[in-house]
Amino acid sequence: MTKKIIITSGLALFAMFFGAGNIIYPLELGAQAGNHIPYVILAFIISGIGLPFLGLFATSLYHGNYWVFFNRLGKIPAFLLITFLILIIGPLFAIPRTETVAYHSLRSFLPVALNNPYIFSGLYCLLLFYLTYQPNKVIDMIGRIMSPIKLTLFAILIVVGLTTGQHDILVDKNSISAAFKLGLVDGYSTMDLLATFFFCTAIYGNIILKARAIGITEPRELVKIFFKSCLIGAFLLGAVYIGFMLLTLYHASELQGVETAQMIIAISSLVLGKVGALFIGVCVTFACMVTAMALIEITTAFGHEQIMKKRISRTTCLTVIIAITYSISIIGFSGIMKIALPILEVLYPALIVFCVINIILKLWDDRRVKELL
Repeated sequence: MTKKIIITSGLALFAMFFGAGNIIYPLELGAQAGNHIPYVILAFIISGIGLPFLGLFATSLYHGNYWVFFNRLGKIPAFLLITFLILIIGPLFAIPRTETVAYHSLRSFLPVALNNPYIFSGLYCLLLFYLTYQPNKVIDMIGRIMSPIKLTLFAILIVVGLTTGQHDILVDKNSISAAFKLGLVDGYSTMDLLATFFFCTAIYGNIILKARAIGITEPRELVKIFFKSCLIGAFLLGAVYIGFMLLTLYHASELQGVETAQMIIAISSLVLGKVGALFIGVCVTFACMVTAMALIEITTAFGHEQIMKKRISRTTCLTVIIAITYSISIIGFSGIMKIALPILEVLYPALIVFCVINIILKLWDDRRVKELL
């Protein structure tokens, strides 16, 4: 039963993190990296996996409670920062971005009646509403059903692509430092560090509930289960990221000039043909919806419990978030990222410093307590 909790939670972490940006940016990096691919991979692993899991570790030291984690800033600053982060990873940027990537992945295969961003976005948002209407089933649905589907479909794309690629690596005329910076910035663009504090609370809470159901209540055992789940999630993310970057690296000459949002459908068409591209388009839509489900659950719970103090129903909060998501998604992927990227370039370093300080202070506090005892 413990292994089942670890595996399900690890798969859920992978599925939560692996959304729109996590699909698009590794593919884009691989197509641009050329002979600098080792440095680009290293940079993206640092910013795309290392930093989010630094956030998971830091928040887990505070029992997975993001309120306790941010309260070192003071109650009002913590509330304002948490609200700002949730808006970014929620209806303002991250959730609408999942819709734009899903649309571009399926656009070539949609019937005329649905091949319209306004109509597609409306249907996408309605489906999200249906899937997140019952919050107790969200984590289990993500971990048990949708993660295995995503992993299987992406594995097929990577294996076929790597065995059929030209393997003629382009020469990157930029410097190594420029390539490394590109990998770091694209890692920022996934927005995973911003979401990690809230994902930690969701996963940690779910682990506590399931562990208690089988008689595990010792805090140290709960932490072990959480960290093992994190290792599974990090390993799966790293494997898919590296696979995606190598995939487009070996097809780079055929992908030059392809827009970021179109990258997944372009490589799918090259590797698997039209039918295979449809197959992958459905897979990408799955991936986007899984991440969107997790973000909607976090955002809805915050709005319902912290902003509105349960004065209005959860369903009303969910409806408002879906409505905002629909409105923002209309501006498209590039429009969303044009607004988001300058914010992320300032916010990421600040959050990294805050995580490190919180880890040091927590470990120092625990050490002092032990000395007193």
